[in-house]
Amino acid sequence: MLVLSVKLLFAPLFIIFTYLIQKKFGARLGGVFMAVPFIVVPILIVIYLQQGSSFLYGSIVGTYAGQIGLLLFIATYTRLAPRFPWPVCIVAATSAFLIGVALMAPIIGELWIGVLLWLGVWALVMKTFPAYDRKSKLPAAPKWDLWLRIASALLLIFTITQFAENLGPKLSGAFAMYPVMTSIMSTFNHYRFGPNASVALMHGLAQYLIVTALLIFPPIALLI
Repeated sequence: MLVLSVKLLFAPLFIIFTYLIQKKFGARLGGVFMAVPFIVVPILIVIYLQQGSSFLYGSIVGTYAGQIGLLLFIATYTRLAPRFPWPVCIVAATSAFLIGVALMAPIIGELWIGVLLWLGVWALVMKTFPAYDRKSKLPAAPKWDLWLRIASALLLIFTITQFAENLGPKLSGAFAMYPVMTSIMSTFNHYRFGPNASVALMHGLAQYLIVTALLIFPPIALLI
C-alpha cells in the first residue's frame, strides 16, 4: 500500500504543481521546479523501509547511472526538438537514457565515481545546450490538457516501476531516475506549444539537477 500511495499521490501532485508554475511563470521555471526530486526520494524511502539501509545505499549509487542517463535524455531531446516531431524525440531520448544506464551502471560501483562522472557529463551538456527563445510566452491550454498529463504520468510510472522492482539495488536506483515527469511535460509542451517550450523546460531542469546530484543524494548515502 505504501508503494501504491507513492505512485498515486506524488505523481499527480507533482504534475499539477509543475503545470501551474509553468502556466504562471513560463516553461523554464517549470523545468526548475522539476529538478526537485519529488518522485525518486519517496521511492527511495519506500526502498529503505522495505529492503533496509544496505539496499538503499546501493540504490543511491545506482541513481547516478540514471542521472547520467537523464542528462543524455535532455541533450538528445533538446537537439532533435527543433527539427523533428515529439514521437521521434521521445523515442530517441529514451534510447539515449537506456544506453547511458547500460554503459554507466557497471562502471559506477562507488558514490564518488558516480558524482565525478555525473559532474563531467553535466558540465558538457550545459556548455553545449542549444539556444532557445527565453521570452516566448505559452498560449492557453485546453482544460483536458492537465488531466491527460496526469493519466499519462501514472501509466508511465506504473510501467517503469513494475519492471524495475526486480532488478536489484543498482538498476532499481538507475531506473527510478527515468525522467517520467520530464518525458510527459516535454512531449506535451512540444505538441501543444512547440519545440521552444520543451527546450526551455529542459534547460531549467538541467541547470538545477546539480542540487539533487550534489546536495541531496550524497548526504543521504553518507548518513546511512
